[in-house]
Amino acid sequence: MSQRKDESTTQSETTIETPSPVLPAVTIHAVAADSAELAEHAAAQRDRLDWGPAMHSLPSVWWETQGGGIKVAVLDTGVDIDHPDLGGAVVGDQDFTGDGIEDVNGHGTHVAGIIAARLNSVGFVGVAPRADLLIGKVLNNQGRGSFSAIAEGIDWAVGEGADIISMSLGGPVSDNALYRSIHTALANGRIVVCAAGNDGSLFSNSIGYPGREGGVISVGAHDRNGNPAGFSSRGGEVDLMAPGTDIWSSYRNGGYAKLSGTSMATPFVSGICALILAKHRADGNNGRIPIFNCEDMYQHLLRTTSHPGYHDNASGYGPLQAFARFGPQMTEHD
Repeated sequence: MSQRKDESTTQSETTIETPSPVLPAVTIHAVAADSAELAEHAAAQRDRLDWGPAMHSLPSVWWETQGGGIKVAVLDTGVDIDHPDLGGAVVGDQDFTGDGIEDVNGHGTHVAGIIAARLNSVGFVGVAPRADLLIGKVLNNQGRGSFSAIAEGIDWAVGEGADIISMSLGGPVSDNALYRSIHTALANGRIVVCAAGNDGSLFSNSIGYPGREGGVISVGAHDRNGNPAGFSSRGGEVDLMAPGTDIWSSYRNGGYAKLSGTSMATPFVSGICALILAKHRADGNNGRIPIFNCEDMYQHLLRTTSHPGYHDNASGYGPLQAFARFGPQMTEHD
């Protein structure tokens, strides 16, 4: 149906020193929160549905599946363990940085909330509010890291039984350990979802690693109108787009924040994958296209993109469309 991952050159998002000079830099992809809106939202005492889930009709899907029984590994800056919207969501954690699992950066907690913030009448609700989270801290408190730590995090996630591995991070070049870990995860049937990066339209081929690795699902960001976000990296490796501008989610110190980036689009797709996978497992794949690995999920997602027969470097196969027909209609005959 499609040719995965064209060869291209790339540019890094920013120049950030890595803890080890022999390893490439790894950066997070995000924009600072609006403090006034953050404070206003933190005072809310009911679940807030962000524009992304609303656009995709996810409340109409939750009566069928909320991602229960699916483990999503979030490899990032850790998590706010005591955040009220993530209570009961984290079923395992491991620090690979030496800074401790607590997220003082905020990025990892934001990503985790997009996937699985609980439907609990407090604050914000994520895409798959009953999914389980495995938190691997592979970026330190400053958002820096090394591919060796990320590779260790991937291996740990596979060993912990992660169904989906979500990585909202990127670096300018690949690494042998990273390559091995990703392809071991893929060979073991794990779904690997990666941010395309935030190098925008200045470069025609700007996807970072691991988003540029073959076989992963590489996610760009779109705005409220479905147009590619100006910051979203371009390149033949972009598979599809998801909401990535002005996204509310949980944040450090029990707070909430609105961030933009392919970092926000990536966990949105990871959450969608959790919903789909949970539904298929509950059905025993009865009458549905089976999902056994990342390629199966990729093909499944393509069926809901805006232009599955046409690929371009800015949007891939387009934004994911509304999931109102997520249920019985999504059979092998679609």
